[in-house]
Amino acid sequence: MKRFGNAILFQVVWFVCVLAGSVWALVATGCYLLIHDRFFMHSRKEWRLLFLFLGLGVLIDGTLFQIGLFSIAGAVTEDSLLPPIWLLCLWISVGTLFAHSLSMLRTRYLLIALMGMVGPPLSYIAGAKLSGISLAEPMYLTLSVVAIIWALVLPLGMWFGEKWTIFSQE
Repeated sequence: MKRFGNAILFQVVWFVCVLAGSVWALVATGCYLLIHDRFFMHSRKEWRLLFLFLGLGVLIDGTLFQIGLFSIAGAVTEDSLLPPIWLLCLWISVGTLFAHSLSMLRTRYLLIALMGMVGPPLSYIAGAKLSGISLAEPMYLTLSVVAIIWALVLPLGMWFGEKWTIFSQE
């Protein structure tokens, strides 16, 4: 039941982040992290994974904005090395999935890599349409880059989850 609850709460946060902007994203993510810490975490070591994903978000999406694969209508992204706060909130929230909703994929690195090639690019398409972010044309190349990145990021998150023993011993 916790896996399902974790997935549902993540989706709620995803919609708040994408639709409501950075202030509400911070509020929703803060509430989510409090609930996650209280009711879902098996180990405080899981916070390492959340901070890792925040760093990955800064590095990866920040780079994708800087090189022009992502852009925000009317904004000059060269002025900031950081992606929008709401997008970083999503990265932190993804980190909450490994020990819970994605835990059944612990030893299935190829499967989680394949999921990374499909799910996140679809999420980026939907998020871009709902949030006002533009994906560079040709879109299939941009989405290919996203697919390759996430095919590496998801197994990396699972590997760190294993290394830091964040999974329940159940």
